[in-house]
Amino acid sequence: MGRFFKLSTTLKTRLLADFVLIIASQAIMPFIALYLTSKVNAVFAGTFLIINIIAGFLVTFIGGYIGDNLSRKKILNWAHILYAVSLIILSITVTMDGFGLVIFCITIFLFELLFAASEPIFEAAVMDAIYEDVREYVYQLMYWMFNIGTAIGMMLGALLYLSHKRLLFILFLVAMLISWYLFAKFYQVGQVFKQKDDLTSKFKHFLQSYHVVIKDKYYMILTLGYLMVMMAELSLNSYVVVRLKNQFEPFHVFGFTIDGVRMFTLIMIINTVVVATLTFTVNKMIATTSKKDVFKIGIVLYTLGYAIMTFSNNVWVLCLFAVIATLGELIYSPIQNARRFLMIPHDQRSTYATFNMVSNNGAQILARFGLILGAFLAPWMMSIYVAVVVLIGFILLYYALFMNPNIDDSN
Repeated sequence: MGRFFKLSTTLKTRLLADFVLIIASQAIMPFIALYLTSKVNAVFAGTFLIINIIAGFLVTFIGGYIGDNLSRKKILNWAHILYAVSLIILSITVTMDGFGLVIFCITIFLFELLFAASEPIFEAAVMDAIYEDVREYVYQLMYWMFNIGTAIGMMLGALLYLSHKRLLFILFLVAMLISWYLFAKFYQVGQVFKQKDDLTSKFKHFLQSYHVVIKDKYYMILTLGYLMVMMAELSLNSYVVVRLKNQFEPFHVFGFTIDGVRMFTLIMIINTVVVATLTFTVNKMIATTSKKDVFKIGIVLYTLGYAIMTFSNNVWVLCLFAVIATLGELIYSPIQNARRFLMIPHDQRSTYATFNMVSNNGAQILARFGLILGAFLAPWMMSIYVAVVVLIGFILLYYALFMNPNIDDSN
């Protein structure tokens, strides 16, 4: 971690703030569906969250446009204020019924819309602070922080959700205030604005901004490829966990029963441990190797790992290929993100970052489709389906990242 302390103050504080926010958000957001189901019912919870996802998807485009055409620092200062107000209301109403529950639902809806709108702006703010010498290291670090932060947050949520819901929201509020302080005090980066014709209406300029991105063939191929690759990872907590719950033969270790759901938990623990302990070691080992060759190794490991986990019910096979899949991911992911950074114009970072959300939402839909498909196909057929989709995705990623004449391979 010695290299971390050599980063600029702006970059260090932004990354630390993001890490704190990842922990806090992952301690709460995954449990919202469970909370609404217990307070109302499953139909309401499902409908509410679907509407939220659709609305958030649309609002993301507005946030991306605003982030490129107004001061990102001012926007994110206001976003922190609105986040803080929302979290105060949520912490007060989380234990209420009746009208208090209505206020909670309205606030959480607005909170998630704000999150969707500000996400590409936060990502662009990090991009603004990155300089070439540390580009690849920063994306390795961000990958590590996201995975570790998610694991810590979900463990914290599991410990506090049942008896201390209000405390979870108060901790999220504290994390948001820390992020706000660090951002307001230490974020000092110049922003490049896109030139706009004074006669162009805002709506027309909005459409033109996204038209530029959509016309960027290589970035659209990257978006589609990443969507297909991410499907495999997101299928773990949809198709794979359901299959393990129904098909995995429970066994006992020291009097402790390991059933399908606990086997899934063990896979997630393995993922976290591998990321925590090997991210920087593996990337250091492959630092002098051709990025193209290393990316291909990541492709093979990732595809093989998730394809095998899709159909296997053997505990040792599942554990082994969980390690292999995670190694593949921690090899390819930082390379992909570091080269993606080079594809994005300085004056359109928020607009381009919006399409990262498009990939994530599309991958979630594709993963849920796999759950439906799995009701009709045998596990080995689903394994082939996952492998084919992921390989097509990687071919698209490879083309966009390494056959792109707009990326200087000397970087």
